[in-house]
Amino acid sequence: MSSSPTAVFKRLSIAEAPRETPVLFGTVHVLGAGIGGLFAARVLSDHAERVVVVDPDAAEAEISGAARPGVPQGTQVHTLTPGGLRQLERWFPGAVRQVQARGAVLPGPDRSASYVDGVQQVGTPNVNPLSCTRPLLEGLIRERTLRLPNVEMVAGRVTGLVYDRRRVEAVRYVSADGETVQATDFVVDASGRSSRIADWLEEGEWSRPRVERLRVDVRYVTAHFERSSDWDGPLSGITRFSPGSGSAQFAGAAVNAVEGGRWAVMLASYGDDPQVLDTGGFRERCGELQPVYREAVRGRMTGPLVPFRHPDSRWRHFEETDRLPARLAVTAEAVASFNPVYGQGMSSAMLHASCLSEYLRHDADLDAPARHFFDLQQVVTAAAWQTSSTADAGRLGLAVPPSTAAQRRTAWAMRNVMAAAVHDPEVATAFRDVSFMLAHPATLLEPALVRRAALANGVGDEEAARAYGPVSETV
Repeated sequence: MSSSPTAVFKRLSIAEAPRETPVLFGTVHVLGAGIGGLFAARVLSDHAERVVVVDPDAAEAEISGAARPGVPQGTQVHTLTPGGLRQLERWFPGAVRQVQARGAVLPGPDRSASYVDGVQQVGTPNVNPLSCTRPLLEGLIRERTLRLPNVEMVAGRVTGLVYDRRRVEAVRYVSADGETVQATDFVVDASGRSSRIADWLEEGEWSRPRVERLRVDVRYVTAHFERSSDWDGPLSGITRFSPGSGSAQFAGAAVNAVEGGRWAVMLASYGDDPQVLDTGGFRERCGELQPVYREAVRGRMTGPLVPFRHPDSRWRHFEETDRLPARLAVTAEAVASFNPVYGQGMSSAMLHASCLSEYLRHDADLDAPARHFFDLQQVVTAAAWQTSSTADAGRLGLAVPPSTAAQRRTAWAMRNVMAAAVHDPEVATAFRDVSFMLAHPATLLEPALVRRAALANGVGDEEAARAYGPVSETV
C-alpha cells in the first residue's frame, strides 16, 4: 500500500466498512465516552470479546438532550462536515437517517451558504453538512455503540495505567464502588483535551510526548431561537474573516437549523474583541451579517447566551515519541484539539477510529508500540492542523515567509487556489473537499488544479511561467 500522505488519507476516508476484522483481544478499555471514545469502542467491538468504556460522565450521558459536563463546548454550534458524515455512515450504517428522524437537518448545497470577508462563495455539490446539536448526535452514537452486545459503559474516573516491562496490562479507575484495577489487553485513551496520558506515561517511566501549541484565544457565544416554518433561504451558514480584512478580531459566525424547530447561532471573536453577552448586542451584531443571521435572531430566544473559550490549539506528538508501551493508542482530542472555528474536531476524531481499524486489520505487532497507528493518525491530524494553524499563524503574525524556491511556488499556488475558490466551482469543490476532510491538503497542489486556479484569477500561462516557472512542472 502506498504510504504517501495523500494515498493514506484517501484510504482512511473511504465509506465502505471493513470486511475482515480478526478478533485479537479478550477485554479492552476505552477511556472517555465522547465521540472519539465511542468511535474507538465501535472499532474495537470488531476485534475484542469485551469492550469497556470508562467515563466519569456516564450517568449524565443518559440524560436526553443534555451536554455532558466533560464536554464544555457541547452547548455550542456544531456542524458535522461531509468527511465526518461519511465516517458516521461507515461505522454506524443508517445513522444519518436516524438522526434526521430526530430533527437533524441536512441542508444540502442549495440551502447552505459560506461567506469569506463578506463575499459569498460559489456553491458546490460537495456541500452537505449535518446540522444538529452535539447532544443529539452524540446521544445517537452512544445508543448505537452500547447496543453492540460486547460493549459496556462504566461510570468512573481513570487514575492511571499499570504496566509490565513492555506493555499496558491494567487500567486503574475510581467509581462509586471504590478503586478498581482491571486487567486489559488494549487501551485507547480518548479522555479529551485534558487527558492525563502524559503524566501516566511518565509515572511508568515512559516518554512524555512533545506538545505543540498555538495560542488562538477564540471565544464563542451561542444562542438558540425559534425558527419560522416559512423561511426559504439557507438553513446553514458560515461566515469567516481573513487576516487583514478589517475584522481581524471578529473571527466570524455560524448559523444552523437544528432539531426542535430552532436556529443555533454562534458568534466567534479573537483576543480582546468584546464578547457579546447580552441579547440586544447579540441581535445587533447578527443584524450586521448576511440575511440568514438576521432571520435566525428574529424569533423568540429559547435559552440563555452561552459563552465558551478555546485558549490554544494543541497537538501531542505521539508519532515521534521514542519510548511508548505496547497495547496503547491515543485518539481524538487527547491527541489534538484544533481551533473550532474550522469545524474539523468531530470529523478528525472519527477518522482516528479508521486509523485504529487499519492498524488492527493489518498484522499489528501487539507486543510492540503502536507505531503504525500513530503514523496513520499523524496524516489525519496534520491535515486538520494545517488547515487551521496556517490561517491562525497568519492572523497572529507568526507565519514564516517562504525562503526557498519550492516554498515560494507552493505559497503562490495556494494563494491562487484560495482566491479562485471563491468564484470557480471546480477549484471551490477541491478546496472544500480538503476543508470538509474528504481529501488531503496536498491535492490542492495538483498541477491541473493550480493551472485552473491561476487562469480563473486572470493569470496566464506566460505570466505564471515568468514569475514561477511552468505550473505543470514546478507546482
